[in-house]
Amino acid sequence: MLCLFFSLSSPFLFLALWENGKCLTSIQKENKRLHSENFLLHLRQTLEKNNHSLKEINKVYFTSTPSGQTGLRVSLAFISTLQVLNPKVKLYHIDTLLLQAGNASCVSLLTIDSRGNKYHVAVFQNKKRLLETQIISKEELAKIFDKFPDFSLQKDCQDIDFLTNFEELKSHFTRLNKIEEINY
Repeated sequence: MLCLFFSLSSPFLFLALWENGKCLTSIQKENKRLHSENFLLHLRQTLEKNNHSLKEINKVYFTSTPSGQTGLRVSLAFISTLQVLNPKVKLYHIDTLLLQAGNASCVSLLTIDSRGNKYHVAVFQNKKRLLETQIISKEELAKIFDKFPDFSLQKDCQDIDFLTNFEELKSHFTRLNKIEEINY
């Protein structure tokens, strides 16, 4: 069984190819504003390097929302195209903020604007959401830290190990029957 894991929801590009429970290849690199240019290139190289094709992929695990606009558009376009090429592929998605949090007790943030004044935020403890995802300003962030003073900060997927978090959270992914089920 061939599985693809990928995330384009942050300034990082992450993709991993798994076969029969074993990671064949994993890429995690900073990719700010280049998802549309680099994702398919790296995917094609990864598949070729491992002698596989898109049609062989049985399952896809990916981050959905919240996300940057380009990352979400590229992800949805790829998933929609893959479903046409391979209608039997099974799709699973996870909230980006949860993937970023992993097992940590943390405030999980994704920066929305280039000035760093607005964020998508949620709070997690042991994979459980304590504060629902919302958009806040920089000024409102202090109030959240007052409510959760012992929680760490995970911001813009800096210093996270995507592969480890994908593995640890695999059971938290939600199965999609069709791409329209994602609320964006």
